[in-house]
Amino acid sequence: MDDRGEPVPADGRMVLARRLAALLEEVRQLPGLGGFQRPLPAVDLRRAAVLGPVVTINVTQRRADALIVTPDKVSPLPLDFTAEDAYDRALAYVEVIEQHQSRLATLEEAAAAAQETVNARTYVAYQQATVAIVEAATTMEKVLTSTLEWLWEEIGQPVLDACGFKEPPGEGLPWPRLWWCPTGLLTMFPLHAAGRHGAAGQSALDRAVMSYTPSLRVLIDSRSWERSTVAGGMLHVALPKTSGQRDLPHAEREEKLLRTLFGANCTTLKGSAADRASVRRELAAHRNVHFSCHATSDPLRPTLGGALLSDGLLTTGEIAADHRHRDFAFLSACKTALGGLLLPDESMTLSAALHYTGYRHVIGTLWSVRDDVAADVAEDVYRDMWQDGVFRPDRAATALHGAIRRLRDASPHEPSHWMSFTHTGP
Repeated sequence: MDDRGEPVPADGRMVLARRLAALLEEVRQLPGLGGFQRPLPAVDLRRAAVLGPVVTINVTQRRADALIVTPDKVSPLPLDFTAEDAYDRALAYVEVIEQHQSRLATLEEAAAAAQETVNARTYVAYQQATVAIVEAATTMEKVLTSTLEWLWEEIGQPVLDACGFKEPPGEGLPWPRLWWCPTGLLTMFPLHAAGRHGAAGQSALDRAVMSYTPSLRVLIDSRSWERSTVAGGMLHVALPKTSGQRDLPHAEREEKLLRTLFGANCTTLKGSAADRASVRRELAAHRNVHFSCHATSDPLRPTLGGALLSDGLLTTGEIAADHRHRDFAFLSACKTALGGLLLPDESMTLSAALHYTGYRHVIGTLWSVRDDVAADVAEDVYRDMWQDGVFRPDRAATALHGAIRRLRDASPHEPSHWMSFTHTGP
């Protein structure tokens, strides 16, 4: 299409293609840009696995294969499922989560109506909504459990066995590290939570500390990012109440935690003060950020996802406009849209989008979680990352792994409480 939205004739497209090729060649002549928009050779990609294997999975209509990248080689591992199998699982997984969240919203509306207007009609509506949410929660936990078992049988166990992670590390030994680099529909799945969680050692969580990366190139690049030179410590963006969204009362608890740990180095923008202009200004002055608010992601246009602030959406594209390397972002109790079934290869999680904007480590969620659970995880994670009076963002993956395992051990048959949390970064 041209600037007017009209189709470009074939000969015109050839002219544009030649112009693009000439511009790319011109860019590649600049110092340090010789590989601009060129794929990295395998020998360079293997550098991504210097701290642990990186696993990317390719799924087609006929088969699936894991590519296990280690410092000395790339090993293919055939897997026993197809794109159709993955789609069926993804559809059931997305539908049950969205149904639960829809019924939760109905329950909250019914509760508010019953408090505002006390009569038989609002009481019956509230009771019906209560029954419906219990049924939806029971169904969701069953589907999530079966999804995690399928992921374990088809991906998790074969991959971890092939990596040599066949059992939990011995007492006192360091946890091995592994990075997932999913593609297509697999970007929607919690690969890190794959497992039969009623059986000891039969889950990915019991064998390795896992992270996600959007690509091997990004993982390599993020390890070379210098520590942020921004002087500020932690920015806390807190919206306990947001129009059209459920309340987040435990945002107050997270505020107390961050103020206790960071003291004067914590800046809080809360409620109406957390507007788009103020948050953008303070993001530029802080190396770390904790969002206690709702958020959304656009799986087809990642730059249009972002945080829901007091005066509207602050998009990841706007955050990226002030591109600089920062240390850490925590997305607490965020509402991350599930989607991408139609064009899965173009989807990207909100965590990955923020990582692209320059945040070295990002902890986020695959979908909306209870804010009390998010506050529990935040407390565990920050206290683990805060050592000897110093905040250590590079402990983010290990800290989150410990927090998730503790939650899992407390409620192994309620995976919705703990499987959603992820770490993206080196």
